[in-house]
Amino acid sequence: MPEVSPDATLIIATSWQALSRAETGDERVRICNCTVIIVFAAFFIEANLNHLIERTDGMQGLTSPPNEHAGLQRKLAWVLNSFVSDEPVTDPKQLRLRLEEEFPGFQAIREFRNNVSHGIIDRSITTLYTAKQLRIKAKDIVDRLLYIARENEIDIQRGVEYEMAISSTDISGTAA
Repeated sequence: MPEVSPDATLIIATSWQALSRAETGDERVRICNCTVIIVFAAFFIEANLNHLIERTDGMQGLTSPPNEHAGLQRKLAWVLNSFVSDEPVTDPKQLRLRLEEEFPGFQAIREFRNNVSHGIIDRSITTLYTAKQLRIKAKDIVDRLLYIARENEIDIQRGVEYEMAISSTDISGTAA
């Protein structure tokens, strides 16, 4: 399936490759492949969130969007409060609940990614079944984000195929 940018395409492709290895590979390395699947699912959400946020530049009536270095939850909360909620959700507990309601699976994906970034891997989540479920949820979240963009007349096209993504790098390895 085409994606919105070369980076998003490569990220979901990396997740897919890890899924293929986890399904057919050595049981002893399955936990590593499942970790890659889930972490790259989070990266996929964030790549698409960043793209959506960039596309809102100059739109009237929006609060200032978070920058690309803001946390994943903060970025998604901005989308929720800017385009989905009638009233801004600011209470941290209510925000977590509302984000999970609007974007099922988000909290599990975000918490796993954040734990990995601090050197902690929750082995109860790194099963093939859970990794597959969270990867699907990440794709569903991105589909929902693109639906929100469309509904708000934010032009985002899914047109970058895998072959295009891998050929769109310069010598330094930075995507074009």
